[in-house]
Amino acid sequence: MRAACLAVLGLLIAPPLAHAQQGTRRPTLQQPRGASRTPARDTNPPGIRDTLARGTAGDSLHRDSAHVSRELVKWAEPDSVMDQLLGAQGYTITRYQGNTVVFNSTGRELEVKGSAAIKRDQTILVADSIRYSDSTKKMIARSAPGDTIVLRDPSQGTGDIFSPSGELTYDIATKHGTGRTLSPSTGQGGQTWYVSGDRVGFRADSSTNGHPISYAKGGSITTDSTPEPDYHFQVGEVKVISKKLMVARPAVLYLQDIPVLWFPFIFQDMRSGRRSGILPPRLGLTDVIRTSSGYRRTVENVGYYFALNDYTDLETWLDWRSANGGDQSNPFGLSDPGWTRYNAIFQYRWLNRFLNGSIQTSYSTQSDGSTDFTLGWQHSQQFSQNSRLSANINYETNTFVHQQQAFNVASALAAISSQVNFQQQLGPASLSIGGTRKQYSGRSEVDQTFPNLTITSKPVNLASWLVWSPNFSLTNTQQLNLDQIGSQFGFRYFQNNGALDSTKVQQNTRNTTLSFDTPLRIGNFVWRNSFRASDAEIDFPTVRTIVGVRDTSQHVSRVFARSYLTTVDWDTGINLPSFSQGKWNISPSVQIVNVDPSGYWVRSERTGGAFVHQSKRMQYSLSISPTFYGLFPGFGPFSRIRHSISPGISYSFAPAGNVSDEYLAALGKTRVGYLGALQRSQVQLTLRQVFEAKIKGKSDTTPNGGQKIKLLQIDFSPIGWDFERAKATHGTGLSTTNFTYRLSSDLLPGFDLSVGYSLFQGDPLSDTAQFKPFRESISASFSLGRSNNPFATLQRLFGGAAPTDSVTAPLQTPVPGTNGRFGQTPTMLGTTPMQNAANGGWQATFNFSSSRQRPIIGGTNVLDSDPETFCHSRFADPILYQSCLLQQQSIQDTGLPPTTAGGPIVRFPSRSTLRSNVMFNLTPRWALQWGTGYDFEAHRFSDHFVTLQREFRDWLANFSFSSAPNGNFAFSFYIALKAAPDLKFNYDRRSYRP
Repeated sequence: MRAACLAVLGLLIAPPLAHAQQGTRRPTLQQPRGASRTPARDTNPPGIRDTLARGTAGDSLHRDSAHVSRELVKWAEPDSVMDQLLGAQGYTITRYQGNTVVFNSTGRELEVKGSAAIKRDQTILVADSIRYSDSTKKMIARSAPGDTIVLRDPSQGTGDIFSPSGELTYDIATKHGTGRTLSPSTGQGGQTWYVSGDRVGFRADSSTNGHPISYAKGGSITTDSTPEPDYHFQVGEVKVISKKLMVARPAVLYLQDIPVLWFPFIFQDMRSGRRSGILPPRLGLTDVIRTSSGYRRTVENVGYYFALNDYTDLETWLDWRSANGGDQSNPFGLSDPGWTRYNAIFQYRWLNRFLNGSIQTSYSTQSDGSTDFTLGWQHSQQFSQNSRLSANINYETNTFVHQQQAFNVASALAAISSQVNFQQQLGPASLSIGGTRKQYSGRSEVDQTFPNLTITSKPVNLASWLVWSPNFSLTNTQQLNLDQIGSQFGFRYFQNNGALDSTKVQQNTRNTTLSFDTPLRIGNFVWRNSFRASDAEIDFPTVRTIVGVRDTSQHVSRVFARSYLTTVDWDTGINLPSFSQGKWNISPSVQIVNVDPSGYWVRSERTGGAFVHQSKRMQYSLSISPTFYGLFPGFGPFSRIRHSISPGISYSFAPAGNVSDEYLAALGKTRVGYLGALQRSQVQLTLRQVFEAKIKGKSDTTPNGGQKIKLLQIDFSPIGWDFERAKATHGTGLSTTNFTYRLSSDLLPGFDLSVGYSLFQGDPLSDTAQFKPFRESISASFSLGRSNNPFATLQRLFGGAAPTDSVTAPLQTPVPGTNGRFGQTPTMLGTTPMQNAANGGWQATFNFSSSRQRPIIGGTNVLDSDPETFCHSRFADPILYQSCLLQQQSIQDTGLPPTTAGGPIVRFPSRSTLRSNVMFNLTPRWALQWGTGYDFEAHRFSDHFVTLQREFRDWLANFSFSSAPNGNFAFSFYIALKAAPDLKFNYDRRSYRP
């Protein structure tokens, strides 16, 4: 019997079969669960978009009594006869719908053509045409070109099964099916794997907890849903347990239609969540087939993962690098020995206790006999809303081994850092205690700060007229095993069983500071009290020049095994009520200050550990900080110009004081020419100038309309002039030792310039000091971008449209196969992680820095700190040497902690460098980064590096190249499959020209 296209007919067959055929409404496929709604990338299988377009946009979904979840088919509304058939008791309902329906009552076969849909129990099949046999319980579906067959059967799992093309046969009774192409499972990262072949079958299996099993022979596997995928694996046999496991053998990787790799087997774990299992090893093609005899094979991540319980897990793995051929391939073979590394990491997380962290360790043995043990502990715990603990502790026994095993320069020169911090709220006060520690790769130096204690309090209202605001801080900083600053005495000699023996001198320094501020506000008065103490120590032999306090012709050099300086101080004063607020801002104050700028009590190696003290004196101060404005007519695109000057002027007076000879001798100072005890009559000036402009609006007729822009801002550091000093020296009265000015402007976005000067040669407290300004530092930075450049600013000023900020989608550049543990993926020398250039279209940054030390006049007790000497003695590898040089030149030199005068002076070489970094997208999928540096002192480029990144549909590739000034270069290539990041190809090559 053939049903007309517009007919509505219901048939009731003997139990247990009931058919209900409904009219002409085409079935509407709803979007599959988990499908992406992002317009940039459609993750539906081929043909789904065409099928989705057939639905009516305004249709509302009908809830079927048998299947109340998201509907796959928009069934036609039933009439009265159909309602009776659907409500009949004791029957199994088979519901179908299509453009054309053919029913053969003799063979109990039903054929639906044209947007066909058949539902029996909870099984729904949607295709272009479907043939159903009630006697064999089989449904045969066929799809039109570009269409998709969709099967929904809850017994096959929670998701739908798609067949993008061909034919699908499904047995309702046995839950078995066969077809040509299926998308049976979603793996890690939300990737759906499509399996096709000469014959593909699937079935439900109780042994897999409801996960259907799919099979294929002579087929292919891919995550690319396009009709012609960018890549696929051609396999002989494949088995897929939905959302659990995929195994295939053998397999050939094709890029388009070009075979590139052969595998004896492949497997992919598709389960989500935590479970025990074997870790996928990380190795590249060149680790299996060496491209040259000098290539060193490296295999990582050979291990096992243990899911211990809901709160903890354990991961153990092995890393190995071959020692074969190292000396032949590398003229500096000792810098790259083979090694074996055993690793473990234990992780814990207990959300109910606000507790999480990990403990990781590794043990390395090298072919040269060196060993290294590392231990790391990361911990975070919140005890309450008012207290929490965070710790990141890392320790290594041999940082030289860490450096030799590092694949990239960033790791080879990185600091092994540790931080611990505990915070506690105690009423109105906040307590913070912690510390930091740093080890350096390939160096013996250790820098640590512990404890670092601060207690800050909110203002405590003791009475309506009395407010207390105490603060306390304690810091202890140590430098152990100093190796950057040369020692005057490299070895300590002693008698050992009657024979002369020696040991290397360990250079350690320490600097401990303590401060306690306890200001009291009494009405409108503020009584300030400050207690300070410091103790600086140089714990290695140094030569110090001792000069007579009253006779400078008497001087002698002595060697101190340990030199130190301890100071204890107390300052107090009262800030009187200020007045003329908002106009002149006048603030008077009265203080009790030291005569000499050093502490009140001091002790040093020159006092034998005994304290000596100086005297104090009264100081009266008055400060004003007005702001003056000047408005000027505009010009060009500006409607008004405003110039503001904000000076800060303060005057202080203090009577003459007295400092004993014992106090000066303890500090290494002399009475001859000493100016610290003079009467003080000093004025100090700070200044800021800002030029602002108001931009004319396009339709603005009011003088106050428009946007403001800062044309130029100039800041000057404080400058002091002491009239009594000028009288005593018959020269300059400047009391400021350093001067800095800074410039910035909105016309040059990202522009910042700062220049610093040393004003005196010698100690300003002595009349022998000469006013001789010397530029010590220049720091300038400038940044350009698509919407951050002076041309765009000028274009906006003169009425033009600003460049649009709409750019292509950001190029994501994750590094596949990394897990943040001790093992690292090789990267390129000198490169930094690729920034997201597409966010701003393009970006260029320039940084110039120059630092130089005032020439030392007549100094004989001088220690040199030269990065070239330091790096040359530690790195034979020229590439590591070059990177070490760049790192050392970027470190801010602090020298030795300040103690008494006459000690060694550390001399640092001058540095002037310009670094640039340019990033932009060549295409929406190609990103380029180029960086270089130029050394103005050496008159050469310090380094070059170029990085290209390409994002394919399913692959991510990285190309890197770097070059050192001596001609050494390195090249790296890396490509990995996004769906299986452990499947990768990498190549790393270095060329040495010693």
